[in-house]
Amino acid sequence: MTTTDLLALLKKHPIGFGCLLVSLICGGLLYMRSGNIAASQAELEASSAEAQKMIGNVRNSKGLPEQVAEIQAQTKEVEGRLMKAGQLAVNLQYFYKLETENEVKLVDVRQNTFPRGLKTLYGGVPFSVTVQGSFTHVTNFINRLQNGRHFCRINTASYAKTSDNTGDISLSVNLELLGQP
Repeated sequence: MTTTDLLALLKKHPIGFGCLLVSLICGGLLYMRSGNIAASQAELEASSAEAQKMIGNVRNSKGLPEQVAEIQAQTKEVEGRLMKAGQLAVNLQYFYKLETENEVKLVDVRQNTFPRGLKTLYGGVPFSVTVQGSFTHVTNFINRLQNGRHFCRINTASYAKTSDNTGDISLSVNLELLGQP
């Protein structure tokens, strides 16, 4: 088949050749786009997930100003209950106040060294405390420590009977009060 025969056939059946040409072009485009289906599907899923996040953010933002105010109030409350590690006299005064309120004798109270290189905003300010008194008074002292003004974690506690015949007990406590450097 020569070029002239091909041109004659084209002139004899122009609609058929036009349809063939359109079919070849559509097939080529379909073949080229078929590789993009997976990428397009992934892009659609990512866009859908981001849209769902935005819808959730809009839905959850209703009470945002009230929630921010509540969190700020709670933060101020927590900061009011923190102990400052550098204020030794104020820190020891807290234990002296507990001594008078609970009718125990404060034998020894020491603020241990605050951990250096602490990378958090808050940390435990360590104390070693020894008190003497009746079992009820000493137990009340422990209760006031745990439920007092500062957040308290008792690491170790040991009771011992005093050497005198008063019936009192001695309590040695290693504890941490939540604070800042």
